[in-house]
Amino acid sequence: MAVTTTDGQAKALVNFFLEALRVFHLSDEEKACIKQLDANEDKIEDLYVGYVTPENNTQFNNFMECVWKKVGFLTQSGDINYEKLKKSYQLDGKTGEDNPAVLEQLNELLFDAASKCESNHTLLKSGSAGETAVKVQNCIVSNFLEASELIA
Repeated sequence: MAVTTTDGQAKALVNFFLEALRVFHLSDEEKACIKQLDANEDKIEDLYVGYVTPENNTQFNNFMECVWKKVGFLTQSGDINYEKLKKSYQLDGKTGEDNPAVLEQLNELLFDAASKCESNHTLLKSGSAGETAVKVQNCIVSNFLEASELIA
């Protein structure tokens, strides 16, 4: 079923979502990984708030591997759990309670962005599970940004 929204509604929610990415609060899992890895919290936060993060930062890759394993996006063997990942990128109803049609469209964009990465999973596989997680996250964000430009 196609979702119908005005250009203004879609643009407003896309912009809201993109700004929400920049509002940063560490989850319990993220805090635990920073402590477990004795990582520099400020450096992790600085990298985390960017839309696309560097793929060659060992400390950040280790952090992502730890977090993604804790939340189930990454198996113990280092494989991406795309089904769980795609479901996790759903925005909550409060984000779009004023316009559920736009929220639905935004959730479809996020799901499609993750699905597109899944279809290219062999290209995203890396030498370490952490780098693979960063590549997949970057892929999802890039696909979402590309798709959102088409509606915004």
